[in-house]
Amino acid sequence: AELLASESFSPTGLVGTGTLEGESAPEPAAEAEEDAVRIDFSSVRAGGGDVPETEAATADELARVSAELEGLTPNMKALQQFEEVQDRMHAMEGEWEGSRTAARTVSQRFTAVQAQRHERYMAAFTHVSMVIDDIYKDLTQVEGVPLGGTAFLSLEDPHDPYLHGIKYTAMPPAKRFRDMDQLSGGERTVAALALLFAIHDFRPSPFFVMDEIDAALDNVNVTQVGQYIRARADEGSLQFVVISLKDNFYEKANGLVGIYRDRAIQGSTTVTLDLDNLEPLEEVES
Repeated sequence: AELLASESFSPTGLVGTGTLEGESAPEPAAEAEEDAVRIDFSSVRAGGGDVPETEAATADELARVSAELEGLTPNMKALQQFEEVQDRMHAMEGEWEGSRTAARTVSQRFTAVQAQRHERYMAAFTHVSMVIDDIYKDLTQVEGVPLGGTAFLSLEDPHDPYLHGIKYTAMPPAKRFRDMDQLSGGERTVAALALLFAIHDFRPSPFFVMDEIDAALDNVNVTQVGQYIRARADEGSLQFVVISLKDNFYEKANGLVGIYRDRAIQGSTTVTLDLDNLEPLEEVES
């Protein structure tokens, strides 16, 4: 059904539109000048429409939206958990910063120790390599070759010398260059003594004990080594105790200590002799 309202509305119109006899018609109301109002009910279905279906659809939509809201329910402890994680992160950052500072300090200390090690090593090597040639010459001076032999040291790796070896080369008098393992036993003994005395010159000690260092030496080298040791002892800053069985070695000594077996006491006995207090024997004329 369609209701059209196009007539002007007036309160007097609700009672009637007639007039009493003899009365004149009233003047039109002021509302007659307003625009007419038209109401269209065409979209409203007869009989009330599909109200149950609409309610069911609305209920389904409400349930769907409620489910979505429940799925979007925020974690009310998220802020507290975030603060706890942030506190742990700050604590770990502090530990990491402390560890990095400690690592930097250790690295700096290691670098300083490494530099000091290199400095000390090179100081010792430089000193020993400078004096070993003169010492070897003193030990190898023989008749006909007054300058003696030649000895020198070389580093296998100059950059990291303490991680690699040192090559020791010794050339006896009047002989060509050869590797150390190709020298005779006596020549290697003299080279080893030169190295020993060169190291001692860098860091002197007041006492030496040598056990039969002349075992592989011939008489010429025994005499040279004996004279060198006596010259070092006469300087007054170094003492030697040498065990030897060769008379041309211990005749260079200041004193002798002999050890022998005493059958009477069934043990060993010592005897000493101060050679400095003995007068040299005069040569007997034949």
